[in-house]
Amino acid sequence: MKKRTIITSAVLTTVVALTLAACGGGSSSGDEGSADGTKTINISAPLSGQLGDKSFMDSANEGLQSAAKDFGVKVKVIEAGADDAPAWERNLTEASASGKNDLIVTGGTVMASTLKKVAAQFPEQKYLIFDSPSVGDNVTGISYAQNEGAFLVGALAALVTKNPDQFPRAKGTGKIGLVGGMDIPVIRDFAVGYEQGAKAIDPSIEVDVRFVGDFESAQGAFDLATAMYNDGSDVVYQVAGAAGLGVLKAGEESGRYAIGTDSDQNGLQPDSTVASALKAVGTTVHLAIEQFVDGKLEMGTTINGGIDNDGVGIAFNDELVPADIQKQVDDLRQQVIDGDITVKSAL
Repeated sequence: MKKRTIITSAVLTTVVALTLAACGGGSSSGDEGSADGTKTINISAPLSGQLGDKSFMDSANEGLQSAAKDFGVKVKVIEAGADDAPAWERNLTEASASGKNDLIVTGGTVMASTLKKVAAQFPEQKYLIFDSPSVGDNVTGISYAQNEGAFLVGALAALVTKNPDQFPRAKGTGKIGLVGGMDIPVIRDFAVGYEQGAKAIDPSIEVDVRFVGDFESAQGAFDLATAMYNDGSDVVYQVAGAAGLGVLKAGEESGRYAIGTDSDQNGLQPDSTVASALKAVGTTVHLAIEQFVDGKLEMGTTINGGIDNDGVGIAFNDELVPADIQKQVDDLRQQVIDGDITVKSAL
């Protein structure tokens, strides 16, 4: 399946490098020691979720594992339930107290308050948190403008429902949807951008926003999305973590369209997933670890990724989205870059 992705790691590599220079059970990778006898850098990654979501957490893990391969660091990933906050704190605390980790990597806005508490207790420990600003003098943050990526797919969703002649699964209802994992600020930020993008195409577009209540129940997300399709939504965008896989399945089984998130999920249901909104999670984690290895990762700072530096973007499914539709979305993207459009935020 062909696809076109509007996100270039080369640009982001430059931006991140300049920014940084200027300013239970787990899996592990790496060797106990390097070939030249130098000390191996140990990285622990206690996560606020589990692998297998084919999206946010898997993208972060790709960055961690590629860093282990490329830089010879030893990485231990510690998974936890997406709604198990006590386990997040316990895993972070244990990793910090061990004294064995040169860098601790975690992520998700839901983890920020926990990390802020734990990092203050271990001021000599260095931390990296993705999808959150820095929360301490010993923490480097990586923040993404998810509202901007959502803006792009919102515009696409509106174009799908307005052009049923080009999208045969659409009924031309003028209605689109979004399924979020939980009703929390970061998910509202997606929703705000999504709605603004849709209404940039046509102010009369209706946007139906509903929440699963967690980030793990794929069946719950499937049922919710199916109900939204039955209520008239031609397209449903998932921002629900692992639960969101149920939305993609519902799009296929309902004979309508869906949109993926954080990673390119187009290939999971290639006949019905028109695009995916992207966050360069894996790329930025990999680059930050490279900077750490080189002694250039600056604590207490935040790397920011938006449309303008390809920290967020969109991956079109070329088999489903005609070139003229892609160009309309591209034009809006350029207007954001040029400052002609400011995407609203819930944060």
